[in-house]
Amino acid sequence: MRGTVVVGVAGREEDQWCAACAAVDGMVELRVASPPRRGLLRRGDRAAEAWLREHGFVPVIDAWSLPATADDDASCATILETALTTALGAEPDASLVPVLTHPGLPGAAEPPPADARLEEHLTTALRSLADAGQGRFHVESGRPAELRAFAWALDGELVVEREVPGVAESPGETWTEPLTPDGAWRAAAELARRVREERSGADSEPWFLTFVAPET
Repeated sequence: MRGTVVVGVAGREEDQWCAACAAVDGMVELRVASPPRRGLLRRGDRAAEAWLREHGFVPVIDAWSLPATADDDASCATILETALTTALGAEPDASLVPVLTHPGLPGAAEPPPADARLEEHLTTALRSLADAGQGRFHVESGRPAELRAFAWALDGELVVEREVPGVAESPGETWTEPLTPDGAWRAAAELARRVREERSGADSEPWFLTFVAPET
């Protein structure tokens, strides 16, 4: 129940895809590709975008997103199917193929309970990154989710870059810790502190922690 799975229409994976993203607390966010832009001015498809808005989707970076819950698989599947066919123009009988799977934790790492404190979830993720010795984590939160930070295993160090809101093309706030369990704990504690300082409701938001292997 963590991570992201993306599937796409065979042969149209770039512009006809959908995704399910699972947060650490069991919440789910559904995403679909942005409708294709048409005409010389590359305007968005107004009818497709209107359908998405009417069904609760909101535009995010390179996609449209719908916050959902994980306790109704059939409804989630139905809304994704209908979005693909109605908003993105996929054929109803089109075959879907895997595009990517990013787990919530690499290897055999065990997640803490869903109601654990943010620091525990972040520490588990960053310690698993230290154990893997490579790759990166995307850290998002909110409904719809927004990027809060990246964390990399890079040249023997744990590199954390927190996104700074409200600053266009922000370089973020970057710091490093040793790529060790203790370094992961310190990085997690500091990231949680900075996020809480910025967002008073951080602890009540769903958090999406996604591991991306180096080859992807």
